[in-house]
Amino acid sequence: MFTTIASYHDPIEAHIACGRLRAEGIDAHVADDQMAVANWEWRLAVGGTRLRVADTDAERARSVLRELDAGGFALDVDAAGERALQLPERESLSSRIAWVALMLFNIPLPWRRRNNDDAVREA
Repeated sequence: MFTTIASYHDPIEAHIACGRLRAEGIDAHVADDQMAVANWEWRLAVGGTRLRVADTDAERARSVLRELDAGGFALDVDAAGERALQLPERESLSSRIAWVALMLFNIPLPWRRRNNDDAVREA
């Protein structure tokens, strides 16, 4: 049998928690997420989007969710206070001109992105 271990107002939060539980090897399922998307105003009346696991995994799943709520799975932060995983700046002048031409004149233009090597040389 399955037990409801958590209820969420937002179905996306329920799917994030479900993914974390599945990554830990716990068989988890999201219930009522389709109804919450189709009838957004009814989501509170039916108890929100429910996260369900097997009865045998319920206590372990609750501890994983407590750790998730406490920020135990957050990305590492470096000494400067910024995230350690930063994407390189790859915008070039031609890509910005192409975007302006598309937005203003509805004309798609080709553009060139910077390579990772170009971004490193400029830094």
